[in-house]
Amino acid sequence: MRIFALIIAMLLPFVLAATPQKKFATEHYDLVKVADGVYSFIAPESDSGLVLGNCTVIIGQESVLVFDTGQFPTLARSMVADIRKLTPKPVRYIVNSHWHFDHVWGNAAFRVAYPEVVIISTEFTRQMVESEGPKTIGKQPGVNAQEAAELRKMIADGKLSDGRPVTPERKQELEHIVNTYERMNTELTLTVHTPPTVGFERELTINLGGREVKILWLGRANTAGDAVAWLPDEKLLLTGDAVVHPAPFAFGSYISEWPAVLQKMIDLHPSMIIPGHGGSVMHDTTYLALLIETFQALFSQVKAAAAGGASLDDVRKKVTLEEFKPRFIKLAATEGRGTSGFAMFLSGGVDRAYQEATGTLKPEGTE
Repeated sequence: MRIFALIIAMLLPFVLAATPQKKFATEHYDLVKVADGVYSFIAPESDSGLVLGNCTVIIGQESVLVFDTGQFPTLARSMVADIRKLTPKPVRYIVNSHWHFDHVWGNAAFRVAYPEVVIISTEFTRQMVESEGPKTIGKQPGVNAQEAAELRKMIADGKLSDGRPVTPERKQELEHIVNTYERMNTELTLTVHTPPTVGFERELTINLGGREVKILWLGRANTAGDAVAWLPDEKLLLTGDAVVHPAPFAFGSYISEWPAVLQKMIDLHPSMIIPGHGGSVMHDTTYLALLIETFQALFSQVKAAAAGGASLDDVRKKVTLEEFKPRFIKLAATEGRGTSGFAMFLSGGVDRAYQEATGTLKPEGTE
């Protein structure tokens, strides 16, 4: 089973091609002021395959809203401490942008700090967190331990699973990933299942006192239940993983429908966009337009190949989107992040587009 919150095993081939930073993502973030009363906790780039989402705090005259809470209790408690330095006002609302647990598992730490907080998501997300959370918390430590054991065996044997030798550099990378698994399991022992308590279908307006936040469902994109937050006065858009920079994620996604959602975002005319992952606050919609073009090309090419009888393996070889690759690599370099994101996107995106094109779309969480 692929579990979206913890996907080191899937990303290992890409991670081993990257230069490690040797920092643990469970330990730090950058606190960035986006606008008056709006701050984002920007997650660092992964050096181990572990993905962590960005979280944003919006402060009104009477109360506070937090958009996504991260994956690990320790990090969430640090965010709570920083919020208390920013304002004495209570966090009354949490919005989970979607059900992937790198955006959800910090909920419990906020509930402890603010017992009356209301946790909001789309109804689809609420149901997915409710059903998948306990199973994942129960099973993931064993999965992590098994993956760590396999990596230790590679180190001991001196060769990777494909037979290549474990060089001193690779050994250091593998040991770092093993340590990351162990730290993840420590955090999982602290994780308390805390799903959203309020589900909405299309739109919800929250007044924080002198500051209005609209929570919107614009259609199926990264997941079937993506919620975005729109601050009309600031023209600020929080996208969750419907927008990930400098390359999108596409596991369990809806490639053919995603462009329409992105166009709705563009039609809001945002002046600031905070993506679900990535270190840059965007100030125009150029990247969203690139994503639309990319998704449309991906689905069109996969659909044409599938209609000609091509197998999934054939489609993987045929659809490479080479015309787009340099643009995403340039974005990654500009942001100072690794360049493996496009390959990861293509791997998941081709598979998902093929499912759509052949009428074999799998339910999320079962890929």
